[in-house]
Amino acid sequence: MDLIILPEGKEILDVAFRNARKQASRLKSQRNKIKDAKGRSIRKIEVAGNHVSGILGTAMQQFPSVKEMHPFYLELVKATIDLEKALKALGHMSAERKIIIKVKGNAIGRIKGLEKTEAGKADAIAREFYGRLSGLVKKLDGSIRDYNEAARKLRELPKVRFDVPTAIIAGYPNTGKSTVLGRLTKSRPKVAAYPFTTQKLEIGYLIHNYLAAQLIDTPGLLDRPLEKRNQLERKGIAALRHLANLVVFVADPTMQCGFPLEKQKALLEELESEFRDRIIVVINKADAANEEEMERAKKAFAGHEIFVEGNNLESGLRERIGRIAKQAAGKEG
Repeated sequence: MDLIILPEGKEILDVAFRNARKQASRLKSQRNKIKDAKGRSIRKIEVAGNHVSGILGTAMQQFPSVKEMHPFYLELVKATIDLEKALKALGHMSAERKIIIKVKGNAIGRIKGLEKTEAGKADAIAREFYGRLSGLVKKLDGSIRDYNEAARKLRELPKVRFDVPTAIIAGYPNTGKSTVLGRLTKSRPKVAAYPFTTQKLEIGYLIHNYLAAQLIDTPGLLDRPLEKRNQLERKGIAALRHLANLVVFVADPTMQCGFPLEKQKALLEELESEFRDRIIVVINKADAANEEEMERAKKAFAGHEIFVEGNNLESGLRERIGRIAKQAAGKEG
């Protein structure tokens, strides 16, 4: 997510007042004392007030709307930040911004109403506005910290696409999930930080018959039994449920991954409870497995849609995943 990080209140004010002085000093003299005084003071108030209200407004505008957020991202956001605290900070910023805009308008109105003999009062009103603006911004120190804490975390969320169908790659570690991902996408997958695991989310795109599908490998989430997942990781799986059109479960028949077929099958059955009828099985490393290992694997995963993968093996997996893109295109059409 593209969110700005706000400077501290003191820095916001320093920039606002510095810009105000520069802009006011550039005004051409009208050789009229009251007009010059009014013009300089109004310019100071406008520039300083607009800078502060503008930077607060940008932060508020960029922050994702909870009502409009995709369910996948809503799950991510709730698991990543204290959403209630962030929204409270934004509410405070909004309220103070409205006051700043109102105070700015009142100050400018007062200056415009000055008589010819009151030129000296223009600068006094500007100074009064500066003091009020400083007080309002200083009240925001805590809210700015809370907003920045949330914004820094949200900026690290993975950028996934919702305009293409998605296949999630699952299975125990070292079964060759990343190899399958790279083989299907024919490119080096993008790697992004993921809030539910210390590892990285890998994203690749498969293009089949001019239609795209998004493939995501989620190390640390869908590669271990339920009892070993913490609450945060379970939220991650809940988020993936909103995204997955298909789950590609990668199994290792050679058991070089360190997990026997019985455990791999048990993990698959757990995932079926999460993703229901959206799972296909890839028996990977077929080029390294012997005939007996392959037969055991096929028997273990009997009843599922199975694809046999390995180096220089064409299993039809690409076409199968491409079908979800075709189905999605058909629904859109």
